[in-house]
Amino acid sequence: MTQRTTLSLALSAFATLATITSSPARAATDSLDLSLEELMNVVVTSVSKKSQTLAQTAAAAYVIQAEDIRRSGATTIPEALRLAPGVQVSAIGNNKWAVSIRGHAERFSNKLLVLVDGRSVYTPLFSGVFWEGLEVPLENIERIEVIRGAGASIWGANAVNGVINIITRSAFETQGGKVALSTGTERRAYGFARYGWNPDPDTAVQLHAKAHDYDTSKRLDGGKAVDDWQNQSAGFKLERLLEKGTLQVQGGVFSSHAGDEVTMLGVNPMPFMTPTLSEQKIHGGHLMARWEFDQSKTGGKSLQVFVDQSDYQHVILNEKRLNLDLEYQQRWAAGSHHDLIWGLGYRRSSDRIGNSSMLVIDESKRTSQIFSAYLQDEITLQPERWRLSLGARLEHNQHTGLEFQPNARLLWTPTEKTSGWMSVARAVRTPSRIEQGATVYVQADPAGMPAYNVPPSIVATRVAGMQEEKLDAFDIGWRHQFNPTTSLDLAAFHYKYKELRGSALTTPSFMPPGYLLIVAPVNNAQSATTNGIEATLDWRPRSDWRLQASLSRLNVRVPNLPLPELASDVDKVSPTNQIGLRSSLDLSSTLKWDAWLRHVGRIEYYGVPAFTTLDMRLAWQATKNLEVALVGQNLLDKAHPEYGSQFITSPLAAIERSVYVKLDWKF
Repeated sequence: MTQRTTLSLALSAFATLATITSSPARAATDSLDLSLEELMNVVVTSVSKKSQTLAQTAAAAYVIQAEDIRRSGATTIPEALRLAPGVQVSAIGNNKWAVSIRGHAERFSNKLLVLVDGRSVYTPLFSGVFWEGLEVPLENIERIEVIRGAGASIWGANAVNGVINIITRSAFETQGGKVALSTGTERRAYGFARYGWNPDPDTAVQLHAKAHDYDTSKRLDGGKAVDDWQNQSAGFKLERLLEKGTLQVQGGVFSSHAGDEVTMLGVNPMPFMTPTLSEQKIHGGHLMARWEFDQSKTGGKSLQVFVDQSDYQHVILNEKRLNLDLEYQQRWAAGSHHDLIWGLGYRRSSDRIGNSSMLVIDESKRTSQIFSAYLQDEITLQPERWRLSLGARLEHNQHTGLEFQPNARLLWTPTEKTSGWMSVARAVRTPSRIEQGATVYVQADPAGMPAYNVPPSIVATRVAGMQEEKLDAFDIGWRHQFNPTTSLDLAAFHYKYKELRGSALTTPSFMPPGYLLIVAPVNNAQSATTNGIEATLDWRPRSDWRLQASLSRLNVRVPNLPLPELASDVDKVSPTNQIGLRSSLDLSSTLKWDAWLRHVGRIEYYGVPAFTTLDMRLAWQATKNLEVALVGQNLLDKAHPEYGSQFITSPLAAIERSVYVKLDWKF
């Protein structure tokens, strides 16, 4: 399908929506009930660890509301994150993604911190997130706060390019029962159940369980891929109101089985690469308690503790990990011009890792500890006009020692409808567990035995002694509400990365029984510069119709290095442009129609061409407590590739067109 045909179909779809003007819908519910003023006053907590309205936030922040997720038709958290500008979500298959903010994308992206209710779900194994093991049901999400830009002064190392905080619904707001069931072509089966009750007026309890089964995608070279996915999870949340605070206890368990096909090193009798079928299994659970006390309008204290355990099994490696995390925070007002927040943190992580023919870890067991302290002062320079936030975090780890990560934010609000802001920050990414000592073996030749009379070449990528990667970040933004129906949010940034992960080549050595061994030591010799702009336009042409448009433009420059240093590929793994158009229209009091058009630019590194997709959702409110929805995804073509796999090499997959039907019942 040509790009002209694609755009014509998309414009026709939106034109069809625009022509539906007869029988005006009754007052809509949820997000369409909120005016633009109310949306700008949505609370954000992930920028400074305190409640702020979006309009008063000096950061590139975007809040994905529960109703946005529901009406988008998204079936996974990565799909829902596509709603935010500046976020790259590329499907590698039906069970794995490359998710990043402002570049540096890969299956194991390592510059993005992801939280669930303030609990870090990042793994030290590769400084990233196993998205296929993230067990939070979409029906339980209240909102997702997406903070684009460095958040290390509050959240610590690895909050380099951004912070994603998934905030779940309060147990007090989920009383009664809810069941969701769906079936379709790609998501073959899905089931969710939740029940909540009040043991007494000050206590609420919620229980939930979820399971799904995804089909395989299509291989780009033909046939079915090996990326089916089954996931089961269950959890609870208990909340109790106290005299001057709250107590929250929550926990859960999950199990994920995901198919995979990787290219592994073998001997026959010489080294060669061969496709190997595998199943990625992740099992785990967590328990978290948070106590907020001495709360008032000007201050309060909190204590949070959580433990989580995971068991990761793959043909590449297997890992068992146990984490313990403690954090204390206090906030108080010092006079009329200072709002201070300080906190202390401790994290202990123990692991046991098993090797394979492809990956060998130097130490099979290790326990690491991180100690941290942070302080932030929000200074009112001129009431209702100028505010300055100064903060920093000190963090000590056993590998790179003490890390200092400062941040300064300035907010200007000349009117109630306009705000401008700027931020300068320093952030670091500490080396992952693998980067602290490991060797990865891959073949430089094509898969299978090399051509006749040519010895095979094996590359041994040696990782040891890695230091922290550094970022100096400058952000600027502007928000303005033109009238009661139209608002615009702009953000621009200039980032300088230093001491990025890179590698070099050494002279090949001839090894018996007859192959070349090339050692490629990994180092911190790389650097990069990133510039970009992001824009979001929100327009309400009618009370029952909302249109949103977003644009993200990214430019990454990497300097050329002389051999034997190898230039980084971070400038080729993210699209230059991403464009999104969304329409949410209430056709009547019981019928709702949503359309979501996305255009994603070319991914040069994997040779993935630019593509445009269209998702649509038609929902019927059959009764007060029953909704039936029909959703179509990737409607403009039968299948298209979105990304590849770099470190664990797998065949390229094409993401197929899909349709599913879903029932939501409350009781």
